[in-house]
Amino acid sequence: MTRRQLPRPGETFLDHLGHFVPDMEAAHRALTRLGFVQTPYTVHQTTPGPGQPPVPGGTANRCVMLREGYIEVLCVVDPQHPTGARTQRQLDRYTGVHIVAMTDADALSRRDRLDAAGFETQDPVNLRRAVPLEGGGEGMAAFTVCRTPADSMAEGRVQILTHLTEDLVWQPRWMTHENGITALRDVVILPADLAEATDRYARFAEAAPKRIDEDMVRLELARGGVVLTTPAGAERLFPGAAVPPVPGVMGYGLLSDGLAATRAFLAGR
Repeated sequence: MTRRQLPRPGETFLDHLGHFVPDMEAAHRALTRLGFVQTPYTVHQTTPGPGQPPVPGGTANRCVMLREGYIEVLCVVDPQHPTGARTQRQLDRYTGVHIVAMTDADALSRRDRLDAAGFETQDPVNLRRAVPLEGGGEGMAAFTVCRTPADSMAEGRVQILTHLTEDLVWQPRWMTHENGITALRDVVILPADLAEATDRYARFAEAAPKRIDEDMVRLELARGGVVLTTPAGAERLFPGAAVPPVPGVMGYGLLSDGLAATRAFLAGR
């Protein structure tokens, strides 16, 4: 099967999810024990304007790169920076997933459609981060990110982006994991009002909702999906897991090359 990282025009992919953690080294050790290869620790940068040099963006990350999508782990490096301050406020609510990033072939055109749908997106962010190259040296991964105001998507930092440097982001050396995990699938979100959120996410994702049961709705994207559910529904999907405060993001689904092998690996760890 041919796997594509980037959508074609008219498609929306679930691109990545972002965990916010208070201790990056502890998170790194935990993910290593779970069998995930991770990218090097990198401080985010933004470009204030065309031709201007990048400046620190207030946060840093490591990523788990998959054959489809990825998982990002972020920490705060500058709580005075606007992005660092917003990240810290969300982290203070709970440690866990706070970023839901979907990708579009043209984020700027998508931003116009989001504005028309009532989201009043913020000015696009030209996000940059240094990426080491396998043969030595480094490149600069580049993204155009369209973010929503905090009060329009209370569940988390829900955003649309376009990748400008696919080969730098998804390097083969980072994409094979001992646990057999290969792809990101659905994200599970806990809104305060299921009916209201169903309409809102349908407009944001440009996807039709499908009712699963009285506690759960799923919106299917061109790759992956968005599941909206209640705390009761979340407890059924994730038995024994702590449910974060509402509104928030409960968790997500991953695809394995072989469930039996993945189960055995995790049991051994």
